[in-house]
Amino acid sequence: MICMSNHKSFNIIYITKVLNMKNVVNFFFLTLISSTFLLANGTPSHKVLFHTGSFESGMNKASTEGKLLFVEFYADWCTPCKWMDKTTYKDKDVIKMMNHDFVPLKLDIESPEGAYLKDEYTVRMLPTILIFNSNGKIVDRIEKTLSAESMKSLLSFHDIEENKVVVRTNYNNSPARINSNSEEEQIKAIYSNYLDKEKHRTNYKVQIANYTDYTAAFKKVNELNKVFMEPIVVINEYVNNTTHYKVMLGEFRTMEEAEGFRRILKRDFDIEAIIH
Repeated sequence: MICMSNHKSFNIIYITKVLNMKNVVNFFFLTLISSTFLLANGTPSHKVLFHTGSFESGMNKASTEGKLLFVEFYADWCTPCKWMDKTTYKDKDVIKMMNHDFVPLKLDIESPEGAYLKDEYTVRMLPTILIFNSNGKIVDRIEKTLSAESMKSLLSFHDIEENKVVVRTNYNNSPARINSNSEEEQIKAIYSNYLDKEKHRTNYKVQIANYTDYTAAFKKVNELNKVFMEPIVVINEYVNNTTHYKVMLGEFRTMEEAEGFRRILKRDFDIEAIIH
C-alpha cells in the first residue's frame, strides 16, 4: 500500500511538471505571436526605422503606402549629424511620428547613390533634409541641425492628408525628372539664378565644428589659432531656443579654393569639415 501511495504521488508530481512545462511553452509561443502581431500592426519601435533600400524603393514605398519620404543627407564625419542621431532621433515622439507617417531614409554622401543624389539636389551643407510628398514632389528643404522639438514641429507641419495620397502606380522617374513643363521651367530658372549668385560669391568658409555650448566653441577657436593663420569666425544660429555656435575657418573666393583647403585639412590634419 505504501508503494502504491508513493507511486501515485510520483505520478501526480510528474504530471504537474509536464503541465507546467506545457504552460511555459505555450506562454512563450503566445508571447511570440503577440509580439509579431503588434509589430505588424504598427506598434511604435524604440528607434526610427530608417529604410534600408535605395532612394527609388523608398519613394515607391512612400507612394504606395500614402506616406511622406524623409531623406537626410549625412556623412560619417558630420558632427551635427551624429548629434541628431544621439538626441533628435532618440526622442520617443519623433520616433513615433517618423515610423507612422513617413518613410525615413538616410543617404551617405560618400556612397555612390548618395554622391549622385547630392549633386542632383545640390546638397552643399550637412545635414540637409529633403521631404517629399507621396507623389514624389519636394515640399521642404532644411539645411541645419534640428533639435527634437524642431523636428516634431517640422513633421507635424507636413503631416497633412494632401501630402499623403496613395499612389497606385510605382514611382519610376529619376529625381531630375519633373512631369510638369511649368514646374521644370521654374526649377531651371531657380537653378540658373543660383548659379549666377554662386559666380559672384566671395565668402566661402570651411566649417570645422558645431557646438551648443559657447565654452566648447571658444576652446576650439583657441586650438585652431595655435595651428592656422587663416581667419577664424564663430557664427551663431538660434534654433528653437537653442544657440548653435558654428566654428568657421578661412575665407575663400571660389568653391574650388574652399574645397582644396577642406582636402588639406583632411589629409594633413585629419580634420573633417564642410563648406559654407
